[in-house]
Amino acid sequence: MTNKLDPRLEKIKSELASLKKEDKDKTDKQTIKDNDQESMSVGLRAGAELITSIAAGGLIGYGLDQWLDTKPIFLIIMLLLGIATGFVNVWRTTQNMGYQVGYKDIQKSNKNIKKDID
Repeated sequence: MTNKLDPRLEKIKSELASLKKEDKDKTDKQTIKDNDQESMSVGLRAGAELITSIAAGGLIGYGLDQWLDTKPIFLIIMLLLGIATGFVNVWRTTQNMGYQVGYKDIQKSNKNIKKDID
C-alpha cells in the first residue's frame, strides 16, 4: 500500500517545490522593484532639494537687492548660500541622515542601524 502512495507523494513534493520556486521568483522581483522605487524616490527628493534651495537663495538675494537698491551683491551671496545649502541637503538625503543635528546623533543612528542588521 505504501508503494501506491510514493508516486503521489513524489508528485506532491515536486509540485510544492515548483510552487515555492515561483513564489521565490515573485518575491525577488518585488524586492528589486521596491528597491528601484526607493532609489528613484531618493533621487527625486535630492533633485528637488537642490533646485529649491538654489531658487530660494536666488529669489531672496534678488529681493534684497531690489529692496536695498544694491544690484548684484545680495543676489550673488544668497545664490552661493543656496547652492551650498542645496549640496548639504543632497548629501544628507543620500546618507539617510534626515534632519538630525550633530555628529553624535549620526554616530548613534549608525550604531542602531548596525544593531538592527545583526
